[in-house]
Amino acid sequence: LLLNFTVCGLIVVGGIGFPVLFDLTSWLAKHKTRRVRLSIHTKSVLLTTVMLIVTGALMFAFLEWQTLRQHSSDTYCFLVPLFQSITCRTAGFNTVDIAGLTDATLALMLFLMFFGASPGSCGGGVKTTTLALLTAFTLSRITRQRRVNMFKKSVPSETVSRSVSLVLVSTCLIGVILFMLLVGESAQSHQPSPPHDTFLAYAFETVSAFGTVGLSMGITPELNTWGKLWITLMMLIGRVGVLTFAYIIVGAGPTGGVEYSEENLMIG
Repeated sequence: LLLNFTVCGLIVVGGIGFPVLFDLTSWLAKHKTRRVRLSIHTKSVLLTTVMLIVTGALMFAFLEWQTLRQHSSDTYCFLVPLFQSITCRTAGFNTVDIAGLTDATLALMLFLMFFGASPGSCGGGVKTTTLALLTAFTLSRITRQRRVNMFKKSVPSETVSRSVSLVLVSTCLIGVILFMLLVGESAQSHQPSPPHDTFLAYAFETVSAFGTVGLSMGITPELNTWGKLWITLMMLIGRVGVLTFAYIIVGAGPTGGVEYSEENLMIG
C-alpha cells in the first residue's frame, strides 16, 4: 500500500510540470501574507489531472470489474485502477498484465496515453492543458460564445489554434508511424496473444511511444529493426514535443505567403 501510494505520488508530481510546482510553492509561501492567485495554467493542469485520474480509475474498475473481483482484497480492487489510471499518463509501470486487459480498457489507456502529462513536465503526449483548452473551445462553440474563457479569463485565439493544430498533427503522426509499423511487420508471422489483433497491439505500442509512457502489450521484443527505428523516432518526437520538433525542421518564423479574397465552404 505504501509503495503504491509513493510511486503514484511521484508520478503525479513529475507529471504536473515544474511551472505548476513553482507556482504552488510560491502560493503556499505568500498566500498568508498577501493575496496571491494561481495562474490559469496551474488551475487547468490541476483540475484536468484530477479529473483524468478519477475518471480513468472509475472506468478501469468498471471495465475490469469481473477480473478485479477474483481477488478477495478490497485494497487490490482500489489500488489497481488508481495505479493504472495514473501510470498511463507518463510513468509506464504496471501492476497488471496489459495484454490480458479487455479491448475497451486498452482503448481507455490509449486515450490517457495520448494526452499524457502536463507542459514542462517529465512526460510526453499532447498535454493536459490541450485537453482542457479543447474542452473549453468546444463548450464555447456550443454556447455560441466568441471567445474561449477559462476561470474567468479569455484565452488568446492563437493559443486555441495551436492546440487544435497540435492534436491534428499528433493524430496524423501517430497514423503515419502506425502504418509504417504495420508495413514493416506484415511479413512476420508473430501475432500478439489472443484475443487482441495485430492492429490494436501496434496502435498501443505507437501511442505509448508518443506519450513516452513505456507500457506495452508485449510485442516490443518482436519488432524488427525497421519497427524499432520508427518507435525510437516516435519516442524522440513525443519527448521533444510535436510543435517543437516541427519548429526545428521548418523554423518558427512566419512566412509571407499569398492572401486571396475569402470564400466560404460547407463543413461538418
